[in-house]
Amino acid sequence: MKDFEQQLFLCSPQAVIVTDRDNNIIRVNPAFQQISGYSFDEVVGQKPSVLGAGNLSATDYEQAWLDLNDTHVWQGELFNRHKNGSVYPAWFNVIKITNNDNEFVGYIAQFFNMSQLKTSAEAPSQIPQYDELTRLLNWEMFQSILDKRLEKSKADNEQLAVMLVDLDRFKWINDNLGRDVGDNLLQEVARRLGSVVRDEDALARLSSDEFVMMLPAVDGMDAAVKVAQRVVEQLSHGVFVDHREIFISGSVGISLYPEHAERGKDLVKKADVAMYAAKQGGRNTFRAYSALMERSKGPQILREEDLVTALVSHEIQMTYLPIYSIYSHRVVAVHARPSWIHPELGLVPFSEFSALLEHSDSIEQFEHWIDSELRSLDVVWQRFPSLRFISFRIESQQLSSKESIQRWVNQLSQYQQIGRVMIDVDIQTALEKEGALFDLLTSEALLSISGFVCEAPVLEKIRDIDPDFIKLDAGLVTMMNSDEGRHKIIDNVLKIADKLDLEVLADGVSTEGQRGQLSEQGCMLMQGRYFGMPLTLQQLLEHLAVEH
Repeated sequence: MKDFEQQLFLCSPQAVIVTDRDNNIIRVNPAFQQISGYSFDEVVGQKPSVLGAGNLSATDYEQAWLDLNDTHVWQGELFNRHKNGSVYPAWFNVIKITNNDNEFVGYIAQFFNMSQLKTSAEAPSQIPQYDELTRLLNWEMFQSILDKRLEKSKADNEQLAVMLVDLDRFKWINDNLGRDVGDNLLQEVARRLGSVVRDEDALARLSSDEFVMMLPAVDGMDAAVKVAQRVVEQLSHGVFVDHREIFISGSVGISLYPEHAERGKDLVKKADVAMYAAKQGGRNTFRAYSALMERSKGPQILREEDLVTALVSHEIQMTYLPIYSIYSHRVVAVHARPSWIHPELGLVPFSEFSALLEHSDSIEQFEHWIDSELRSLDVVWQRFPSLRFISFRIESQQLSSKESIQRWVNQLSQYQQIGRVMIDVDIQTALEKEGALFDLLTSEALLSISGFVCEAPVLEKIRDIDPDFIKLDAGLVTMMNSDEGRHKIIDNVLKIADKLDLEVLADGVSTEGQRGQLSEQGCMLMQGRYFGMPLTLQQLLEHLAVEH
């Protein structure tokens, strides 16, 4: 390279990429790292598409290459994804280069960040293409890309997946820690989701705490599920914002073209239905759309304001699940679980409406109700003192402040004046609030931890929490024979429990096969439909009288 060419290459304020004939990056200039965030070592040998944010349709992409090969020059606007996950508009000049023998040897691409040029002085009719906070595509641009890609999928007889990601409990973080913290968190979430998508995928911010992904040319639902698992895993790690570690999780819904819908808007709606099912299934997990979700109308009907009304109108009642010991073949404990006697849906378990507890008013009203119910359990202890414990679940949003935690500590001591109480807490909550929960975790109440639907527990983390039991979520048990990943999680949980000498309680046992398989693996405490449906307090007393 001649001296003046070298100076132009090194000193240019625009990013420059040089590729070989296979379009692999062989050189970049200093401005490249400043604009893209990537060093040369991170991109050498890769295609320039590593920067792409997926805003160019397949048709336009093919036309750009045709123009480049015909005229040896292409100019145009593309959206790049910065190393930090943000997206920015860039203007590209690409040249096809040849040697002295007129042989094709590669490409030179020059680009600059156009963000500063896209100010409010632009024509009012121009529609923004990206979200200002996260620099991801916005809904309008995503919808356009999705519709064009669906045309190609139809022509090529390919499947395409749409994935909706909703952050769990983001509103609480935004309201209690401040909008700046919330904004920083959203930017980090955008970066992590950006690390999951491929070059040909598209990622957009749909609303405040919702993101949507398009995965073209997927090989069936299994391939989409693997991506969903990676999304859940990415969001399960703590995020450092303003020198504090914040834990957040995501609920993911998946829909597939052409199985579930053929239009882009309909695919997003189906993914939304599946996402609500994931939330109602305990959050921090994913669900694939099924027509049963639509027929149940659950995601559309269950709303927080309806829950408050149901508490007042006595549609919420406490039900009880006997916990069986496989050793003694007897009921040895009881799990207390709120149920919603819904006029349209019938009996709705707590796991399917606990996510509705978001605002302080509904949480306070629900806790007042649950307190009155648990105080009536003295009659169970008086008649059946040999029971090991009565358990119930406490959700993260019920432990949002020191005052709420201390209130639970005081109430737990009152509940177990005659017998022993066990509380079930999600492991993510226990890890996130470990210091704040010290009094609760070290109270006289027994502690079980759950929440391993998508990720196996870590031995050291379980040891730090020091629970009395580990609980296998119903979502794990239900799919243990159809999902190899969840079967492995159960194996890991049981191995860790054995090392730490902890008992394991399996929820959601509904078949003889599940009961037999779990008992062979060493799980000796179980609850679920196989052992009977949820009981009212009177039915529980009658059932225990026969058992004992």
